[in-house]
Formats: sequence, structure tokens, C-alpha cells
Amino acid sequence: MKLRKWFSLCLAAMLAISLVPAAGFAQPAHSEPDGGLVNLALGKSYTLETPYPRDSHFSTVEAAHPDDTGRQLTDGEYGGTTFSNKAYVGSIWQGSRIVTIDLEQVSTIQEISVNVLQDLPVGIFFPKQVQFSISHNGKVWEKLDTVNNEISTTEKGPLTQKLTLQGVNKVARYVKAEITVDSWVFMDEIEVWGTPDRSGRPLTPSPQGPKDKIKYPAPGSEQAGGIRSEVLIYTGEWQYEPADWISFTKEDFKPYVSYVDTDMNRVDYMFDGYLFLPYAPLLDGANFGPTTGKPTNKAHFESFLDRLFRDDYELGALNQAVQEAKAELGNPAYKAKVAIAIPYPRTDQNDFGDVDGDGISENMKVSEVGEDQALANREKVVRWFVDEVYDRWQQAGYTELELVSFYWYNEFVAYQLAEKDGELIRRTGDYVRSKGARLQWIPYYFGRGWDEWKDIGFDSALMQPNYTFHNTTADRVDAVAQAARAHGMGVEIEMSDAVLTNPEIRDKYYTYLDKGVEYGYMKGSYNAYYQQVKTLLKAAQSDDPDAREVYDLTYQFIKGTYKARK
Repeated sequence: MKLRKWFSLCLAAMLAISLVPAAGFAQPAHSEPDGGLVNLALGKSYTLETPYPRDSHFSTVEAAHPDDTGRQLTDGEYGGTTFSNKAYVGSIWQGSRIVTIDLEQVSTIQEISVNVLQDLPVGIFFPKQVQFSISHNGKVWEKLDTVNNEISTTEKGPLTQKLTLQGVNKVARYVKAEITVDSWVFMDEIEVWGTPDRSGRPLTPSPQGPKDKIKYPAPGSEQAGGIRSEVLIYTGEWQYEPADWISFTKEDFKPYVSYVDTDMNRVDYMFDGYLFLPYAPLLDGANFGPTTGKPTNKAHFESFLDRLFRDDYELGALNQAVQEAKAELGNPAYKAKVAIAIPYPRTDQNDFGDVDGDGISENMKVSEVGEDQALANREKVVRWFVDEVYDRWQQAGYTELELVSFYWYNEFVAYQLAEKDGELIRRTGDYVRSKGARLQWIPYYFGRGWDEWKDIGFDSALMQPNYTFHNTTADRVDAVAQAARAHGMGVEIEMSDAVLTNPEIRDKYYTYLDKGVEYGYMKGSYNAYYQQVKTLLKAAQSDDPDAREVYDLTYQFIKGTYKARK
């Protein structure tokens, strides 16, 4: 559901490069800087680390492009533009890679560079940036400047780029490069040019910021639109029976609005936030995802809205379910908070439909109209959609619902499709805030742009661990919890229907809850819950005690009373 299926397809395509054996030959080192400088890093040892616990699944994947000798990044050999060249070391996701080189003696450093590859068809991107640091002892560091990628993110390649910091002129023994990893990053050489003496300026240790300065997005906060616990609700076409499976009635919503006992009697309120999203694949072959299937158009966006604003399904049904809950549980002022997904305005759509009444269909295809015009047209589509939501919301007159937020449907910032994808998000955030709403986002596991969510205009963001869906260890959730907190994000909690019948998958789900206690996102963050359409409804109705327990423990987690397993 959502883009999880798309993510799996995308991952399969990108991981296809892992099936190509390392081959070819290493090219000679590139030309040397002038001035009698030597490559101080040549042949030196280094460490290659992730900033958070290393993921067992992706570590296995990237083993197809290993650092065979432990010194491939400092051996002076380049891999050209062929990713399968054995000179390349491949790294996939997990935030970034930190390479720390021991020069073996204190030296004067003038220039540091990292050589990288971009080959979009196989999912290899230039890193967004490289942060360089130097140290005398490998413990106390001076942060130097950050070098940003200067080549178009839509340049298909294959091509290489040397990200270089010049004019350092400082004395140090250790050099550190932290390279962002948004998908695959392929590096073949890191060079440190200078002289083996102490003629440069002394380094100045950078101040250490206070620990725990950045925290999760607070439950009920303004940035979260007042939401504390949000459940994802899908609506969409379904080619199997029952055809209305991806729809919610008043009765379907009952165990979401209210915590119910085993006889389905209301006991307490449960979720206070409801995120409505379109199911991605459509029966005509179109897809709300960014690249899968045919591009969606105005009629598809309107169909999504038509489904949302039905009287007895989706929003209308939720309004009724809240009315009935209030009649039994009290709290007359209570309203359910609603977030609505903004479908992705695809960059391969050249005939979206006319949204501004000028009689011209909006062309959003970057390759045809260019970045600036595509951005303008995509922004028109987003504004039209948001306005349509507000117009329909006002006409519906919901008494028990509050529209507090919009959600960016695409789970990564698609810089490889449009250089100005981030700018579109920024403008979208500005527009929905001008309407009094907020813009939220839930990128997949270290999805592109995850660490710049605030800079590009989101009010809040949660990260998907994707732990339920991958054959990996619980360290996956540790890594996401640590990364999320360090960047002011929250953690999405994920379940499939398999939690109801498969003890192993159920155990994985409870790991999300256990880690929520350990890392503090149970009480310290607003949380979102992904389900396979109606997983929690099935759990609430189940006669199987193990399946029913999934529902009961989820309620406890929402209320902050869940006790982690020993």
C-alpha cells in the first residue's frame, strides 16, 4: 500500500546493479594539483562507517560492491564511468558514510577531494554534499567547509565528479569526510593533498553543541496540526472482491475512533488524527506514484476527491463515527483531526488538464517545457487541488472533523526527476500555511531529502523504518529512531495483515512499540500508524487472542501505558 509497493519495485531496480559482478580495470589517478603537493592519503588506512547502527539487510546488498582491500579509496585507482569497475566502493542508504583517514603523521593539508559517480538509470546519485573535518588525535575535530554537488541532479550520466575542498592550509593527522547517501553512492578515490610538514596553520576545534537539543515533534503540537496519534486511511479502486475493500464505512471507523472491547463496545477514544491517501495503482493503468504506470491527470485527482467526500464513506463516514462516539463517550468539544494527501504532480505528465480556466492543459513534463515552466505548472496543479479540498470541505459542513494538515504523497524528494522538486514542496508548504493548515511528510527509510525536511517547507516529518517489510534486524528501528530524533523527526509505526497470523511479523510490530518506550517516541512524539488497509479493524474483531492483542497493545501505546517486553 501507499508507495511501499513502489518502494519495493524501485529497490529491486536499483539493487539489480548488485547482480553485476565487479569487472573492468582501474584507470590511473587523475591529474595532481600544482605546487609540489603530494597525496598524503595514498595507500593509507581508513575506517568506513555509518552514522547509525549498520543495517544488516543493506550491508548484505552493498557487499556486491565491496572495499576488497580495505584501501580501495586511497589506492590511487579510479573506476571511470562504469559502476561495475572494481575500483568503486558502493554504499546504499543508511543516511551517510563517514570515512576517516589516518595520514600516519601530522601534516599540512591543502586540499581534500572525494571522487564520485552518477548513473541515474541504475539508481546511483551524486551525494548532495560532503562535510570535511580534520583532527590531531581522531577525537577532537575541526569542521571545515561543506562541499555541495554542483552538477544537475537530473543528469542521467554516467559521469563522475570530484568534490573538492581547497585552501585548507591546516596541520592535522586525521581527515574525515561525511558523504550523504540518498540511494546508491559510488566512490572510487579520496585524496588529501599537502606536504608532510607542519608549515600550515593550527586547527581550531569546533564547539560541541548541547546533547539532545533536537527532539521529536511533540504530540499535539502546532507543527503536528495538533495531532497526537494518526492512522493512515486509504481509499481507491480495487480489482478484486469486495470491490469497495479500500473504503471505510461508519462501522469500519468505529474501532479507530473509539477503543472497543471484545464485544465491540466503546470504552475510550483512540486515534485523534486521520490521514487520507489514495491507493496508488488505478484500474486504467495510471498510478499516483512518481514513475510507476501511466501518469495521473486531473480526472484522477478529482476521482480521489470524489471518493473522499462521499456521505457514507471516508470523510462522511468518519464524521458519523465521531458523532456516535461522542454520544457514548462524552467530550462535546472533541473533533477528529484530518490530514489529506496531495497526490504527486508527475514530471512525466504533459496533458494534466486545465486547472485555471485558460483553456490550456497543464504540461508538467520537465523534458518538454523545462524546469521553470514545469515548476510553475506543477504549482498551479497543487494550488488547484488544495483549493478544491477547501471548497468541498466547506460544502460538506462536517460538524465533527477539523482539517488541520495536508500530506505530501511522494515519499522522497525526486531531485532525479526535477531539480526543483524541493522548491515545489517549499511553495506548497507556504500555500497550505496561508490557508491555516500544516504540511506533513512520511519519507521511506532514509528517502532522498529526509534530512532537509524542514528546509524545504514541511512542518513535520516522520520516517518509515520499513522494518516490517525487510529481512533485517531490530537495529533497523534503532537507526531510524536515532536519526529521526537527531533531525527533529518522528517514527512511523508499521503493520501488515501478517501481524494477525504470523508470530514473527507480530514480533516485529511489537519491536516498534518496544523501541518507542526505549527511545521515547511513545510519549515524546506525535506518531503515525501504517496499516494494510484495515489491519486494526481486523484485529479488533478477531476471536484469536494473539490477533486481538495487537489492537489492545496499540491502544496502550497510543495512551502511553504500554510496557516494553523484557
